[in-house]
Amino acid sequence: MKIKVPKSFDLNVKNSESVSRIAAASKNGGVYAALMIPQNKPIYDKLHLAYNLKRATEENFKLFVAIEGIHNNTLSEISILKNKGASAIYINSDEEMILIKRVLEYAEFLDIPVFVNCNNKSLSYGVMNDSEIAYLHGVSGISNYAESIEVAKMLEMIKHFNAKVIFQSITTKESIEILKNRPKNAYVDVCIDNLYFSDENLKDFNTLFKTFPPLRSEEDKNALLNACKEGIVDFISSNHIATSQKDVPFEEAEYGISKLDIFTQLAYSLPLPYELVTKLISTNPAKLFNIEINEYIEIEFGDFDININNFASKGKNCPYKKLKAKIV
Repeated sequence: MKIKVPKSFDLNVKNSESVSRIAAASKNGGVYAALMIPQNKPIYDKLHLAYNLKRATEENFKLFVAIEGIHNNTLSEISILKNKGASAIYINSDEEMILIKRVLEYAEFLDIPVFVNCNNKSLSYGVMNDSEIAYLHGVSGISNYAESIEVAKMLEMIKHFNAKVIFQSITTKESIEILKNRPKNAYVDVCIDNLYFSDENLKDFNTLFKTFPPLRSEEDKNALLNACKEGIVDFISSNHIATSQKDVPFEEAEYGISKLDIFTQLAYSLPLPYELVTKLISTNPAKLFNIEINEYIEIEFGDFDININNFASKGKNCPYKKLKAKIV
């Protein structure tokens, strides 16, 4: 079986490698456009923003850049940066609330979306999901409520603003329950890794599965898949992170999974109707940024091996082995 679908728009590509590699990996992965999230390197001023946009222009790639709304406990020059080409704002939920309030005010006034990483840092000192597996391994865990309490807090906060707010990389069933009653200006994003894997994959300390937000329980994974089917989830993104620091002890290994080169293929390999996948990786992200995806690809279904040596990304930190869909 073959289908023709629009290319995808990946709303969560960490700036863990060069723009040229991101552009090349996106081409392999059927990605029309990507939103760069400034988690690995700061993007909070005109210099950092201009550098990334210039590189994207040189690569003829549609790169959308999110700037840090709050940097070193100080509000960024959001209005100036939007005028210079910033497409979104990225914040952590446990910043000072008065600064988050100011970010939401700017976002509403400027009509620019805010992507929120809901994570309480003081409760996230572990290296994997807080579960029996972490206990048996003798490592510290990251609890579900490190995310869900921040989701609840931010949900209450945004009720007082009209800014578009995206709850990025939601991982827990508790967060999904909270977000079922979200206002119309709130959107839910999930990382594709959390739809494929659970902390069961970490039983043998395989560092390739060490990522952040962490892989949760099988119950959480199924809750996320059901939330996709029920219309609670608005976007599926990659949370692509390229790293080479994996062949080390588990506690020392860097967080992240590389999969931008196979993102669209992975999405159509999920146990979800392909029409729904198209909505979650193409139609909805395009609507959020008011763009039209006018490039299409053909997807073939079957059983296919993944060869990480063909990745354009510098990151070969990929635990995926098989695909049920490939780009023809």
